[in-house]
Amino acid sequence: MKKWLVLGLLVIFVGGSAAFYFDIGVSAQTKRERYLAKARTFIKGNKVNEAIIEYKNALKVDPAHAQTHYELAMLLLKKGDARTAYRELLRAADLDANFIKARYQLGVMHLLAKDLKRAKDDLAILQQQDKDSYEARYLAGQIVALENQPDQAIAELLEAQKREPIKGQTLIDIGRIQTAKKDFKAAEDSYRQALSVEPKLHGARIALAQLYFARGNQEKAEEELLTATREDPENEQLLHVLGNFYSRTRQIDEFEKLYQDLLKKKPDSLIAKKRLAELALARSDTKKMKEYVEQILKTAPDDVDGKYFRGRIYLTEKEVAKASEDFSVVVRAAPRFAPGHYFLGQAQLRLNKIGEAKASFTKAAEILPNWHLPYLSLAQLHVAAGNAELALDEVEKVLQLQPKNDAALIISAAARLKKGETDKALDLFKRVVQANPKNFAARFNLASTYSAKKQYGEALYNFEEALKLAPGSMEILGAIAHVHIAQGNPKGAFARVEQGLKESTDPAGINQLLGQISFSTRDYGKAIEYLEKAVSQNPELLSAYYLIGNAYAAQKRFDTALDQYRKIVKKNPNAISAYMMIGTLYDQQNQPEKANEVYQKVLNINKNFVPAANNLAWNYAEHGGNIDIALALAQKAREARVDDPSVADTLGWIHFKKKSYPTAIALFKESNEKFKDNNPTVLYHLAQAHDKNGEEELARQSVKKALALNREFAELQDAKKLLASLGEK
Repeated sequence: MKKWLVLGLLVIFVGGSAAFYFDIGVSAQTKRERYLAKARTFIKGNKVNEAIIEYKNALKVDPAHAQTHYELAMLLLKKGDARTAYRELLRAADLDANFIKARYQLGVMHLLAKDLKRAKDDLAILQQQDKDSYEARYLAGQIVALENQPDQAIAELLEAQKREPIKGQTLIDIGRIQTAKKDFKAAEDSYRQALSVEPKLHGARIALAQLYFARGNQEKAEEELLTATREDPENEQLLHVLGNFYSRTRQIDEFEKLYQDLLKKKPDSLIAKKRLAELALARSDTKKMKEYVEQILKTAPDDVDGKYFRGRIYLTEKEVAKASEDFSVVVRAAPRFAPGHYFLGQAQLRLNKIGEAKASFTKAAEILPNWHLPYLSLAQLHVAAGNAELALDEVEKVLQLQPKNDAALIISAAARLKKGETDKALDLFKRVVQANPKNFAARFNLASTYSAKKQYGEALYNFEEALKLAPGSMEILGAIAHVHIAQGNPKGAFARVEQGLKESTDPAGINQLLGQISFSTRDYGKAIEYLEKAVSQNPELLSAYYLIGNAYAAQKRFDTALDQYRKIVKKNPNAISAYMMIGTLYDQQNQPEKANEVYQKVLNINKNFVPAANNLAWNYAEHGGNIDIALALAQKAREARVDDPSVADTLGWIHFKKKSYPTAIALFKESNEKFKDNNPTVLYHLAQAHDKNGEEELARQSVKKALALNREFAELQDAKKLLASLGEK
């Protein structure tokens, strides 16, 4: 037995030695070609990471092979690793001075980075080798296009097209330049010509679809994309482009079947799962979308599309920080993917990173100049910042292509309002309402503009029409009540809101509104009754607590109220709403330390209770507490209640205290817009921030608005002093 064992070991050893010596005898070039063959096979199977490993193995045995460096670079570009790809291209060009393709790709990368000097250096090298080569002509065309010489660019590209190895692609580029020139007929002809040369050139269909969509012809855009999809269901290029149309097409079921069938034939097909995820996104079917995204990321954890879809899910679920993280990964991996930048901007906007959001929207617009959404988002940011002219500039880019775009017209009207051009704004809102009577935003803004002009009859009519479009909207019902009060008809306001109580699914909101009306008519007892009912129905109604405190303060009934609420917490130690009332009353009596003890008790009961976190943050900031703890509390409240104007005001006040005036201004503006210019405290805060930021005129405007409300508020005397220091104009 021992002899056989030794013999077996000897056979194994000898066999291994034979393989070893056989490999030793093979040349480096032969080994390299083996690795390259494996890499190319992996590429065909869409196994990018495995292919990269084989290319690196090839370079280990033959590091001076320019073609290997070039192929690896192109694969890295496909993966989104532009930095490493650039190094590989440089190495390929250094190893072979006549390697036109490598030099050309370097030129393209320099153009994308807007490094014209280096791109021109690359062009000079290409022209020395062959000034009429496709690569030289094409790069020359792209350079002069970037230098805003469209006619010369088209001439160069037409010369390149004559020599193009794959006919059609250059015609697409010519069409894009013609689109930028607003020569839409010529652009359409170029795209059609590209399709006549290469009928399955889906990039031409995508370009056509984008042209039609940019000009508002969604039906023709759909037609091109759907044709391309039927011809080539697994085309990655069509991903995200077609998805924008799924929600509009009547053939959504047909395409779901197409990809379900593809998935049955190819259970591992990532493109099928991605398309089905897009369909689920278009249908707002988050559950189904999650299933596909989990499958995609399980198979390919670093997949850019998978992370993009997951980011969209996070945005839907208001997990904004996670969404921002995913979109940041997406734009690093795919820097030319416009939707990645756009939705990163949306996440940054919700995280109140205004500057970063603006940069992301600008990048998306730069990548896809005819995509209207980034321009609209930029315009909205400019309106919010008070930059009406900049907003109008951005909106005009949309209206040139889509003169009837509702969103663009509404933002244009809002910018006109900022400039004080009320009649022009009114005409724009009317235009949208006439074209689309069911546009809620236009109808509501039309009503608000009439209200501002004190044309109350028209205002009430349009608010009621808006309420039909959004039944139960507390914002509209509140606006209707405000118009009745402005007309000196508080009974009419009461009657209309009480009618809403019968129809509404938000009784707490209705009772709060009834309490506000009672407070405005100084019927404090009735106000307290309604507001306490509201808080019992929804303990998180932050503004209701303030109003209750103000109502008791107006009656000087602090002790009576405190005794009442103490009895409640004695019976029920977890009665959060009663604790909040006690804390609010301590605040009204200027006893912040006692109030803070109560708010902390509430957070001990429920660590995520936003009103307590908000009030505690405010007191820390206002009365000498730890400003960083205040910031952490306010940010936590903000994450939980992104749309709450009171929370935005608190966070803004903390940034004001930390002397971060631009951030404070942005938050106060957001809060003020949501309060509809109707909260004197927020307007005063905004005036203070403008004043500290050196914006005297804006400060004067805001404090005047606060005082014009003609209402008692805690900072009234301070507001008067601020206006006196600024001087009347």
